Amino acid sequence: MTLLIISTPPTLDLEPIELILALAAFEQDPALLLLGQGIHYANRLQLAKKSAGKSPAKVLAALPMYDCEEIFVSAQDLKDQGLELEDLHDHCTAIDDNTIKQLINQAKHCVNF
Repeated sequence: MTLLIISTPPTLDLEPIELILALAAFEQDPALLLLGQGIHYANRLQLAKKSAGKSPAKVLAALPMYDCEEIFVSAQDLKDQGLELEDLHDHCTAIDDNTIKQLINQAKHCVNF
């Protein structure tokens, strides 16, 4: 499994999400972990950052179509960002710090944004 860890807020370009789509297209078994402000990628209300751009939340919603169904968020960071799991897309799973450590240890590759 290749684990993409996003801990920065959504920007004008969706490079982290484009990378996970590319990995999925080449059957690299990607998983996504959203930490800190990176959780806002999955916020249902997230808007596009540039005109005629795509909303990070809408692109994330498409990930299951590419067999990337593992999207994890830090339960503590979710709380710290003032969000509830219901504010995120349905395919997000909140996990605790111990599970995050296990996930990172299980990954063959980790890419941080």
